[in-house]
Amino acid sequence: MRTLVAAAVLLSIPSFVCAQSLGEVAAREKERRNKAANGKPTKVITETDLGGRLSTGTVSHPEASDVAAAPADKKDGAKAADAAGGEKKEKTEDEIRADRSKDWHERSQRARDEVSRLQARVDELQSSLGGAPAVAYGARGTAVNQLDQAKRELATAQQQVTQLEDEGRRNGFR
Repeated sequence: MRTLVAAAVLLSIPSFVCAQSLGEVAAREKERRNKAANGKPTKVITETDLGGRLSTGTVSHPEASDVAAAPADKKDGAKAADAAGGEKKEKTEDEIRADRSKDWHERSQRARDEVSRLQARVDELQSSLGGAPAVAYGARGTAVNQLDQAKRELATAQQQVTQLEDEGRRNGFR
């Protein structure tokens, strides 16, 4: 029995000797990180550092209109600032968001107007084909080709509206 107690005491001594407090562990970890950093401050990269690509398309399908329009806007803004006295006024995030929202609303409205125009054209072509006598085969073939082309253009325009609606949802432009 004494040997058992003696063995338990001897085995527990190293755990008391090597025990570390949480503060000691944290201090050692902080020291290790400071040595690893060698005094270099860490750089925090934000979305604005990434070139303002907050929501313009995806990596595999970037929207060319937004990307192409961004540099032109900056140039125009710089010209306007130079003309206004040479002082450049930086826009706030709210102003930038409002401009982007306005641009999105304009593009969205143009796309919807195009869908309406194309839908009217398709309806017009379908009604002209439905009531036309089959005497003028050449004219009917041309009208059918025009109808097919108008339907393809309508499908493309509807897809563009869907993409704009998705972009608006992602950015909260409603």
